[in-house]
Amino acid sequence: MRLFKWSKTEATFIDDIDAEHQDIFRLAGELHQAMLAGAPAPRLQEILKRLIASFERHFRHEERLMRSVDYPIYDWHKRQHDTVRKRLRLFLPRIESGEPEAAPLLLEFFSWWLKDHTRLTDRMMSAYVRNHARAMAVAS
Repeated sequence: MRLFKWSKTEATFIDDIDAEHQDIFRLAGELHQAMLAGAPAPRLQEILKRLIASFERHFRHEERLMRSVDYPIYDWHKRQHDTVRKRLRLFLPRIESGEPEAAPLLLEFFSWWLKDHTRLTDRMMSAYVRNHARAMAVAS
C-alpha cells in the first residue's frame, strides 16, 4: 500500500489547487519510497527540500486565494499551514544531520495531516471560493 496517494477523495474541485495537492502527495510519496529504500541522507534532503518548496508555493497560493474572497476562517486555515511550516523547519536540520528516525517521524505526521487537511479544511475553503465566484457571477 502506498502511504501517499492522491485520489478524488482529496479533490477540492479547483483545478490548480488539486494539481498542487497532487504534486505534494507525489513528493511525499517519493520521500517515503526513498526512505524505505535506504537512500542516503543527501538524497532524502534533496527530496525534502523540493517538498518544502512545493508546500510553501501551495500555501502562499491558498492564502492569497482566501484573502481575495475574504474567507471568514482564514486565520484558522493559515494556522494549519503554519503548523506544517514549523514542523518542516524542525525536521530539516534533523534529516540533514542524518538522524535516522527524523524522516519516518516527519512522514508519519504528513500521512495523516495531508489527508485530513485536504479532505476537510481545503474542501471547506474551496466550497466557499466556488460559492463566492458564483455569487459574483450572478451579481454582475
